[in-house]
Amino acid sequence: MSDCATPDVKIRDLASEFAPGLPADPERARGADLRDCGLTSMASVRLMLAIEAAFGVAIPDAELTPENFRTLATIEALIARLKAE
Repeated sequence: MSDCATPDVKIRDLASEFAPGLPADPERARGADLRDCGLTSMASVRLMLAIEAAFGVAIPDAELTPENFRTLATIEALIARLKAE
């Protein structure tokens, strides 16, 4: 993963490590349900930690919901909210 990658590319790269069935097409991947793509509960925790490290954010407990980690788009929105705070 490149340090120059845009947030959506970084998120997709990270998620693809934990959701092996993620579509290769970026548009399809963005809306794909990550659980349907193989994201397990344990992998969700690892993805959350990877996101915190990659984006320099701390995800509050209240934000650790299945809805925030359902798709790449919801993760992107979560990061945007956290960065805006």
